[in-house]
Amino acid sequence: MNDGQRYIFPSPPIDSSVKLSEVVSALSYALDITEGQPEGHAVRTCMIGMRIGEEIGLDHQQCSALFYALLLKDLGCSSNAAKVCYLFGADDQMVKHGFKFTDWQSTLKSVPYILRSVAPRGTVSDRIRRFIAVAVSGSRGARELVQIRCERGALIARDLGLPDDAVQAIRNLDEHWNGKGHPDGLRRTEIPLLARILSIAQTAEVFVMRYGLVAARRVVRDRRRTWFDPDLVTAFESICDDTAFWMTVLSDDVQSHVARCEPSELVLRVDDPMIDRICRAFAQVV
Repeated sequence: MNDGQRYIFPSPPIDSSVKLSEVVSALSYALDITEGQPEGHAVRTCMIGMRIGEEIGLDHQQCSALFYALLLKDLGCSSNAAKVCYLFGADDQMVKHGFKFTDWQSTLKSVPYILRSVAPRGTVSDRIRRFIAVAVSGSRGARELVQIRCERGALIARDLGLPDDAVQAIRNLDEHWNGKGHPDGLRRTEIPLLARILSIAQTAEVFVMRYGLVAARRVVRDRRRTWFDPDLVTAFESICDDTAFWMTVLSDDVQSHVARCEPSELVLRVDDPMIDRICRAFAQVV
């Protein structure tokens, strides 16, 4: 063998019977970590969101876009990690985890969250300084953090080849019905429908997992017309009494169930180019 010459062993082609949903749902566990959530957050959110989509009668194309948007909603979460750490003087995953439980439109609720989150291991003066910095940055600072994440997530989703409805859902995940969300302050039906579903589904999931379904239902109802589309709140409440569904959502093998949520008419399968795109996308996440 000549100098510099080497044998190349090409990888076997990807089995085309492998569903894209199986690959993406497994990788979504990495996104849960970047968002400071327990493992399975994305797949549980997906099941809740898809059930809401079924309740309101989405068509197959919309359901397919919603399915992948729900699983990959946190694609951009690692992009603002350094800025969150710098601003709060704390582990970004801890800060993000608490953020999910906070109604940051309410000063009475956001101030205690900030006090708990800033410089947890710092001195009193460190914590006061960090608190003032976060308070001064206010809505502008929050908007910047969300914008970094949402725009990055949408860009990666587009690179993956997701449909535009899914890309826009990921970008507008944190918009609120009353126009006080981020990054653009969209209100009501200016917010893409799929983004509105993502928002309510992820909030319901974190409260269900931490406090139970009764508490989650109360939070969703309380945020009707402020955070959430009132029609989607009605749809969510209509599924709250389906015990079998919630047992599946809360089961240890929830990942084995989520693939069934993908519209059977539009099941996507992986090939070599798709695997390459997925690898490039998740390389940007980590």
